[in-house]
Amino acid sequence: MRTRIQLVTRYHSLVLLSLTLCAAFVATNLEAHEPGTGNWKQTLKVPPASPPTPLVDAPVTDGSWTTLPYLMTINPIHVSLMHTGRILIVSGSEKESGNYTAGEFYGGVLDLAASTLTVQEIPWDVFCTGMSAMPDGRFVIIGGTQNYFPFEGLSLTTVFDPLTEKFAQVEDMAHGRWYGSSLTLTDGSVMAYSGQNENHEINKAVELYKAGIGWSAEYISPLIPSLYPRMHLLPDGDVFVSGTVPQSSLFHPSTKTWTTNVATTVLTQNRKGGSSVLLPLRPEAGYDGRVMILGGLTPATKTCEIIDFAAATPAWRSTAAMMLPRIRLNAVLLPNGKVFASGGSFLDEDASTASLAAEIFDPVAETWTYAGTAVYPRLYHSSALLLPDATVWIAGSNPMDTWEEHMEIYSPPYLFTTDANGNSIPAVRPTITSVPAEVGYGASFALKTPDAANIRDVVLVRPGSSTHSFDFDQRVVGLTYTTLATQLKATTPPNGSIAPPGYYMVFIINQAGVPSVAKFVHLSANPTNAGPKGTITAPMGDLSIGEGDTINFSSTATDPNGTVASYKWVFPGGVPVTSSLQSPGAVRFDAGGTYTVSMTALDDAGANDPSPPIRTITVTTNDVPLVVAITQPAAGATVSGKKINVTMTVSGTEDGSSNTFIFSVDGTQVASRTAVATTMSFVWTTASYTAGLHTLTATVVGYDGNQGAASEQVTLNK
Repeated sequence: MRTRIQLVTRYHSLVLLSLTLCAAFVATNLEAHEPGTGNWKQTLKVPPASPPTPLVDAPVTDGSWTTLPYLMTINPIHVSLMHTGRILIVSGSEKESGNYTAGEFYGGVLDLAASTLTVQEIPWDVFCTGMSAMPDGRFVIIGGTQNYFPFEGLSLTTVFDPLTEKFAQVEDMAHGRWYGSSLTLTDGSVMAYSGQNENHEINKAVELYKAGIGWSAEYISPLIPSLYPRMHLLPDGDVFVSGTVPQSSLFHPSTKTWTTNVATTVLTQNRKGGSSVLLPLRPEAGYDGRVMILGGLTPATKTCEIIDFAAATPAWRSTAAMMLPRIRLNAVLLPNGKVFASGGSFLDEDASTASLAAEIFDPVAETWTYAGTAVYPRLYHSSALLLPDATVWIAGSNPMDTWEEHMEIYSPPYLFTTDANGNSIPAVRPTITSVPAEVGYGASFALKTPDAANIRDVVLVRPGSSTHSFDFDQRVVGLTYTTLATQLKATTPPNGSIAPPGYYMVFIINQAGVPSVAKFVHLSANPTNAGPKGTITAPMGDLSIGEGDTINFSSTATDPNGTVASYKWVFPGGVPVTSSLQSPGAVRFDAGGTYTVSMTALDDAGANDPSPPIRTITVTTNDVPLVVAITQPAAGATVSGKKINVTMTVSGTEDGSSNTFIFSVDGTQVASRTAVATTMSFVWTTASYTAGLHTLTATVVGYDGNQGAASEQVTLNK
């Protein structure tokens, strides 16, 4: 097992142009594993590799960049800000980075306030997924990677609970999704669209997920979507899909139908690696929906376009171009409604052409201003998130299999001012004393602040979920309000199309344009309904059993202001797979592996348990080695050509069962495929290999976890 690190340091006190360094670390190396949880509690305390590097010569109007004094120890492929204030990191296999180890899949939680990074192993590969927040604050993670080269998607669905900080497998989708997108809709359901399926084909189906119910039927799109399409929920409840292709379309959740060719971008080329944002929704403008696309292509473009859905015939139009061309950039909505663009490069995955300077777009004036310069290139697999303190966290980047472990914090210009002598100083920030935990739609709520008389704006900001140059969840919604002596009376948006149900950051902004530190509120259609609370009464804890063994499951649930209406069990790897009984009784587990069983209760108002109980079931195998052989090419053979066929066979598996075939060259996995078969062929593409002796390895993993391997050496003649 590859060593995993939990780094401990002190973080995040805003000062003039940098963060305060932590006290010196004391070296230690201590590891402890929590059985059954997948949590690795290794702590490594080390001196920082280098001090933070604020750009002290940058004028205050540019903001400030700071490099954190510790490293990110897993590759942050997809990241989300949770309502706990912590950052969820979904890495999976970390393929295409220097951190990759075949067969190991990881996720983690970065707590900037406590200065900890906790990493846990996940039994399945959540590499290159879509991820969105449900109304209860948990995250739905759609798909993942079943196979590499060619890429094939998993049909698995993963849910992460911020309260327990654990991953659970729930109901499968109809087909796999790799590079699929997700989006939370008006009613809180999560839409999944696109991605490559288990057969390396584009998944044209829309599926909708609800906690305690599962996935809807498939609604087949008339389009062949791009991978990771850029999707935005518009104020009328429709979903705008701007792809990365020039043609834009609308999905209508109310009828499950499409309107195609809604508009065509000014740029006639595919904006691969470009970004897209839904510009702030303002009540004084009738919550007019405007979408902006920016960057993409290689060589990269600087161009940007905006489409306004208040127009009689919405159409893309060019707006001010960025200062730098960017492919693989990140675009983050700030509390003041401006768009922070950073990272990317002129040539795709080419750090020598990195666009290190950042910039900020003003959607009112439609102008760009310089926003300081980052230290590290941020290219493929980089991400950025707005934090509750109104700064931006930037991490990741692994172009051409290299991996950037440094993290940076950008403090925007609104956090600074100057004193009477012209020296830069921190701006005085307004403060929020309290907000209610729950708020409803079209409702007035009290926001207590000693700065009420000096406030010019109140906004809700939906926490971001960022991967592959796109943020699936970010959203800024302005609120109307009245001013009282020590509080503001703010009114929430009228419906879930303007602000989908879930958790939001509330910011107040003073007359000088300085935002507060945010408070989290929970927005829902029924804020007085607490929802049920379920308990798994049997088994009482996590269990380890053998193949073919059964476990009896039972539960109970209570509801403080209603009645429990239904139960939904999910038994990954079990027979049956699901049950709607309160106590389903015996469930059999036939195949070796680690499975997370969950039980979700729904009440009579349709609310689900926001933190459903789970049990981890470990099914052990007999571990009888499979007999594997490479039948082509022959051992010791001399081979030549750009593509070499490699064939492997396996015996000792159960008839009719699936096997996973893995092909490696010189110890590095090249491809894998799962099929009901005992023979499998792969193509070895030799262009990147030198002439001479090479080791071919065939590994086969049976459905029950048993495996075997065989290796041979051949000479490549080029």
